[in-house]
Amino acid sequence: MSYKKIKASECSVETAIDADDIHSALRLLEYQQYKYQWHFQAERFVFRPDCRPAGPDKALTLLVGIHKSESLLSHQCFYAGIAAIYISIQQKNSVSLDGLHPWLFRQAGLTSSEQIVFSPHWRNRECPYKQIVSARACLLQLSLSEGRAAAKTIESIGNANLRILNAMPFREISADVLYRSTTNLLRGLLCLSFNRLGCHQLCNSLKRLRIELECGRYRRPVEEAKENHLGLLIEVLDLVELAMTSDSQVLREKRLSIMINIASPGIAEGALDWLDSLEPNFLSDS
Repeated sequence: MSYKKIKASECSVETAIDADDIHSALRLLEYQQYKYQWHFQAERFVFRPDCRPAGPDKALTLLVGIHKSESLLSHQCFYAGIAAIYISIQQKNSVSLDGLHPWLFRQAGLTSSEQIVFSPHWRNRECPYKQIVSARACLLQLSLSEGRAAAKTIESIGNANLRILNAMPFREISADVLYRSTTNLLRGLLCLSFNRLGCHQLCNSLKRLRIELECGRYRRPVEEAKENHLGLLIEVLDLVELAMTSDSQVLREKRLSIMINIASPGIAEGALDWLDSLEPNFLSDS
């Protein structure tokens, strides 16, 4: 492998992007993968926002191009699509959202979670389980922005995440993948109706997950992960227990602060509208 040629290729990609020639930049990224099995520059564009083009429009065009590529690694194409949707939400780019929304809905698999294949050998970003909960967390942001009009989709996300949690064979998924996907799983679970029976069932499922994540095999993922997923799980458990007796403002604010993972006034307003459309937690037994 010639690192000088690879470095020259990476520089050519940056030059093409600076010249607004995203098409050439994408072809060069694909050539890196084909010729040198070098996926690192594309990986940086997908997973490191600080490495993307400075302008959001240019970054969006690049990510959509990576998403549509048939030559780059499949997990890069997947997460490029997710990243493009988040940028589109922030930029209120309805054209990109309209184009990516059907794909996102399919990836969320709200009716087919039982078909997910688990294996302890899947690497973090390549794991179908990790991808499906990532897609659901992204779809949740879009749905919250629509407020009560998207109530059915929001409820479906909650039900789908609860099904997958209850059916998940913990030891058939790597500790790293399971731990790092916990926050996105929790975001979807908070879509569930907070009636007494539902909260009781959710508590039992979350306690089972907590017992698992406190096992010794998760020590390394806990130490290496940037986010405290176990700490958030404990917070959510406390929140669900509180919801059995109260619909306080503090509970509502904390619930939405966990569900929302992108700074957008439209999502915050829509989320409040959705929450206001629900029955008070402690008044409902079913």
